[in-house]
Amino acid sequence: MSEHLDIAEKKILILYFFKVIDMPVGSMQFVRIMLENRLINYFYMQQYLSELIEEKLVTAEKKDGISYYTITEKGSEVLDMFESILPAGLKKLIKDSTAEIRNKIRTETMITADYIPEGDGYTVLCKIRENDFSLMEVKIAAGTKEDARNICKNWTSFPQEIYLEILDTMIRNREKNPQVDEFVTDDQK
Repeated sequence: MSEHLDIAEKKILILYFFKVIDMPVGSMQFVRIMLENRLINYFYMQQYLSELIEEKLVTAEKKDGISYYTITEKGSEVLDMFESILPAGLKKLIKDSTAEIRNKIRTETMITADYIPEGDGYTVLCKIRENDFSLMEVKIAAGTKEDARNICKNWTSFPQEIYLEILDTMIRNREKNPQVDEFVTDDQK
C-alpha cells in the first residue's frame, strides 16, 4: 500500500469512528479507544487528528478543560466519498463495538473526579453529570496526594453507591441532639 493511501485510510478511519459513535468524544477517551483496539499508532493518530481539525473535517470543542471531538458536515461529506477505502473488517470492528464504546464514553463523561494541590493538601472535585445538568458536585479537601487519589478512584469506581449514600444522608430526617442544644445560646436559636 502506498504511503499516501495509508495516510488517507487512517484519516478516513478517524472520520468513520466519529460518525459511527455520533457523540462528542473526549481527547483521552479517543486516545484510549484507538490504542486499546489497536486501530492506529499514537503519534500518527495525533498528527492526523490535528490535520483533520485544521482541515475543518473534525471540530474540537473545549469543555471543563477537556477537548471533545466530533465530525463536521464537511467531514461527513468527505467520509461518504472515501469510506470505501476502509477494509470491511475494520468497519465491522468499530460498528460491533459502538454500543459498548458509547456507554463507556457516557459514563466517563458523566462521572469525573480530579484533584489539584492547594495549600498543604489537595482539593478534590467530584462530579456526576447527566447531559449538561449537574446531578452532584462535591468539593472536598484531602490531606495527602494518596487520599486525593483514593477519593477520585472511589468516586469513579463506585459512583452510584456513593451518590445514593450522600443523597440518603442528606435527605434523612434528623433529630437535634439535646446535648448540642445545651451549648447554643438564645441568640443563636
